[in-house]
Amino acid sequence: MVLVLAAGTAFAGAFRIPESGAAAMAQGNAFVGQADDPSAVHHNPGAITGLEGAQFMSGLTIITPESEFEGVDMKKETHYVPYLFYTNHLGEGDWWLGFGINAPYGLGTEWGSNAGFNAFFRSTVTPLAPVDVITKTSLEIVKISPVAAYRVNDKFSVGFGPEYYYVKEVIYNGGGADGGGSGWDYTMEGDGNGLGFTFGSLYQATDALRIGFSYHSGATAELTGDADGLPDTGGNPYVGRASVDLNIPESYAVGINYRTSEKFSFNVDLDFTQWSDYDKLVFKKPDGSVIRTVNKNYEDVMATRLGGSYYVDNNWTIRFGYLTEPTPVIESTFDPRLPDADATAISVGAGYDAGSWATNFAYMAVSKDDRTVNSDEPASIPTLYDGVYKTKISLISADVIFRF
Repeated sequence: MVLVLAAGTAFAGAFRIPESGAAAMAQGNAFVGQADDPSAVHHNPGAITGLEGAQFMSGLTIITPESEFEGVDMKKETHYVPYLFYTNHLGEGDWWLGFGINAPYGLGTEWGSNAGFNAFFRSTVTPLAPVDVITKTSLEIVKISPVAAYRVNDKFSVGFGPEYYYVKEVIYNGGGADGGGSGWDYTMEGDGNGLGFTFGSLYQATDALRIGFSYHSGATAELTGDADGLPDTGGNPYVGRASVDLNIPESYAVGINYRTSEKFSFNVDLDFTQWSDYDKLVFKKPDGSVIRTVNKNYEDVMATRLGGSYYVDNNWTIRFGYLTEPTPVIESTFDPRLPDADATAISVGAGYDAGSWATNFAYMAVSKDDRTVNSDEPASIPTLYDGVYKTKISLISADVIFRF
């Protein structure tokens, strides 16, 4: 149940995973102004009014992160992130319905004992007594989104709906010590849920220019589970039921899609995530008393996403993209559960459209800046988190669309 926040090496800032749709990923996830396939349910529900009839999309993104600390590799693991979306134009009128299931947050990390992490004090823990040795953290979040969209006129549409976040599984393994020579292993498992909403709009400014807006309110998910040895504020192992609120951050994006000719279009998105919502984790007993508080104090960030499409003929499309995104993880609360850093990425992909069905493929290579951590702990309390972290991520996505 614990440390959901430190869910591992995710693609975007912190533990967000914006990839939901190969056509979008191939364009650096710059898709808010285009959103012309059923993944619009996630990217911009206001854009589903451009999808005629009933359409169904199913796909998979394969994410392989690689991290190292001072020459020691994190355990390499491949994550399989599925998604599916459905849209339906209701008759000949101005209403559309949509439905989506995807995983916008999650992933995980696992460090071996050779990573050099040992008993240490961290100023992010209140008070300083509890100590962590990081081994494994895992987080799985599924988002379920039923949406509706209304075509106000030929140029403007809006979409909206609830977003239900199901935290399917959280696992945290590590070791604790009390600073007085006693140490132990601990494990945590749990689950929970939270509810938010989404809103999107699309404006067809000219035949060539579309402007989109997308908003996700975020949510607070109360996670409950079993703690076995979680260090409390006095450095003592706690065993029993526990809970913690996970604040899933608010986000919004503005995007344009411009068709320069029959053969080429390009997209530009500015994507803001209010990571300051994720300020701390307060672990509590069933009676409400605090076991432990971990400060995070993440910073708000804005990603810049660029993408383009070249329409080879009536069937084939080639896509490409580029993005930059700063990390929200600040120096004073950094830990190896999430070895995040500023990121850049390039992407390529292709799509084939046969009319009644279509398929898309994409590849993205993410490079994160080397993250040098030099904490401000006093010299008498050395922090073994200090050092250089290196991370890169490979993503492959493929999906198929059926139109009825």
